[in-house]
Amino acid sequence: MPEGPPMNFRWRRALYRVARAEGPERIAPEWWRETAGPEDTPTRDYFRIEDSDGRRYWLYRQGLYGASQVPPRWFMHGVFA
Repeated sequence: MPEGPPMNFRWRRALYRVARAEGPERIAPEWWRETAGPEDTPTRDYFRIEDSDGRRYWLYRQGLYGASQVPPRWFMHGVFA
């Protein structure tokens, strides 16, 4: 399963082609704290994305492939001005 940035993403009903990506920067729960399961505090991988028109976005993937029954999901975190 892919662990890197997306090749494309859909946001506000438009499809964007990824031209460049930086990352991931991983945010994960503290390893020393116990959780009930991987779904409680999923790992997030953040990517800085540039589309084919030069616009820049900040996306993250919540969860890891194969880490739980719930597949990872992608979210828009922000847009760079």
